Amino acid sequence: MIIAPIKETLHTPSVNIFSDDNLIVVSGTSRLEDPSIFYQQLAELYEEYCKAFKQKVILDFNLSYINTSSSKWLFHILKNLQVKYSEDKQMVINWYYEEDDDIIQEAGEVFQSLLNIPVNLIPIE
Repeated sequence: MIIAPIKETLHTPSVNIFSDDNLIVVSGTSRLEDPSIFYQQLAELYEEYCKAFKQKVILDFNLSYINTSSSKWLFHILKNLQVKYSEDKQMVINWYYEEDDDIIQEAGEVFQSLLNIPVNLIPIE
């Protein structure tokens, strides 16, 4: 079943939940001046579905742009999920980036170095 709780806007990514696959997909751009409202909503969604998913949680990120304040919020959310669920569930982050997009790739590398859950860096053509 596909659930689309957040639709993409000019400044915010979309969020789609594939409950049969234990998958949450965030895609688009995140260029918010004050991302707190959006990312608090995202954190609540993650909490709800991470509890519901039995043994595995997959978080896919396919962002074409993420500003610094959004990146900080996202890291905070992922760090909290790691602390709460990594002992009970297998958690995997897939970080997609365009092959020639060094900025998005580097953002994924930063998450990979700071989190204790697998962060797969996946180039796309």
